[in-house]
Amino acid sequence: MATPPINGISRNNPLADLWAERIQANKEAKSGSDGEATSLTSDGKIRVNAPGGMKVASTNASEETDNDDEYTRQIKELQKQLKRVMDQIAKVKASGMSDEMKAQQVLALNAQAVQIQGQIVKVMAQQARAAQGGVSTTA
Repeated sequence: MATPPINGISRNNPLADLWAERIQANKEAKSGSDGEATSLTSDGKIRVNAPGGMKVASTNASEETDNDDEYTRQIKELQKQLKRVMDQIAKVKASGMSDEMKAQQVLALNAQAVQIQGQIVKVMAQQARAAQGGVSTTA
């Protein structure tokens, strides 16, 4: 697949084209970031704009309450991650990219959502075992 020339310069080297696309995408992301955590590039890729947006299972101590045990905190964090992925799916579906690109993006995001849902189920099962057996959540 040929890439359109950037700034009117035609390139014959696909690697140079790839780097040029990356550079252009970075420039667009920097100039077009309006505070949203994620955005879609012109070629349909999802860009994470927020610092720390790719962190997995990070919790803030200020959000934790004394009433929540470790399992509940993990579940809440995973639910937040799931909501972010679902929001990304909605953005992709509402975007103007081609149906093929949408399908690829939605498929990848659905896989992420299923993985997060599996993690939620796993933590809920651990929580149920701990409640039945009286197992301590601390090592």
